[in-house]
Amino acid sequence: MNEISCKILDYYQVRKTKKQKEEFRKYIIHELNQYGYCPRIQNKGINNNIIIGNMEKAKIFCTAHYDTQAVLPFPNLIVPNNFFGLILSQLAIIICVLILIFLINIVFIKLFVWTGLFNGFELSIASSISWLIIMIWMLFGKANKHTANDNTSGVVTIIESAIKLPEDFRDEISFVLFDNEELGLLGSAAFAKEYKEYIKNKLIINFDCVSDANDIFFFPTKQIKNDQSKHEVIIKTFASTNYINVHMNKGFGFYPSDNFNFKYAYGVCSLKKGLFYYLDRIHTSRDIIFNEENIELLSDGVCKLVNTIHLHKPQ
Repeated sequence: MNEISCKILDYYQVRKTKKQKEEFRKYIIHELNQYGYCPRIQNKGINNNIIIGNMEKAKIFCTAHYDTQAVLPFPNLIVPNNFFGLILSQLAIIICVLILIFLINIVFIKLFVWTGLFNGFELSIASSISWLIIMIWMLFGKANKHTANDNTSGVVTIIESAIKLPEDFRDEISFVLFDNEELGLLGSAAFAKEYKEYIKNKLIINFDCVSDANDIFFFPTKQIKNDQSKHEVIIKTFASTNYINVHMNKGFGFYPSDNFNFKYAYGVCSLKKGLFYYLDRIHTSRDIIFNEENIELLSDGVCKLVNTIHLHKPQ
């Protein structure tokens, strides 16, 4: 991997506070300037998206979110392409949240009993406060120090792709690093709204959690789900190896990331294979797996895809 990517892994895995994000943006802009890029910041409300390349000329956009999340005591388990598995995974998360609320309620109940104020009304207050504490914790709690997969892997995929790409091909693609995905896809929503004319009918490929398994999935949005020609190009350029399998998700499934904000998009992730394909470890201190082979396959694939577009461009 490039020295920039290694430094991101070593020093810039935490990108949660305003200061941490600003330091990361300054580093990325400074380093990419050395490679002939002139990244700029789209500042829209609380969002600061990093735009790399010429959006006016770009035929495709490759994206990832750079913000990171609070550390949680349980993983954000995702089963994106099996309906039964999806229901079970969501139930598991709900159960974990309810257990936390129950434990917080016990603390409040003991407090009310100790002060002699305990009754049914105080119990409802305790429950409401418990829910509020959990929500604030999940959104604004202590930063997770380990974000190798979510989403340092996506960030590094973008950086590696940009650096590998020959200068003659750079007008064919624009790279974007989104802010505030963890707060509800806010950065990509701001980008899609302000630059809707630039991205109209353009393909978006969004990388989010791509380093912690050997099965890489491309999840198409419904607008391109039946576009076999696009799928064939993707599978050909992002080709499987002896160690990594690349899949096009054609049946039930959706990947909950920034690709939601675009019509013609793929959400890309790596999933483990068990009873269902699943994603785990993220949002916890166990998010430390970074498979460099995945990053190499995806960044090489981006360059091959851009090369294909360049060769088919009218002269």
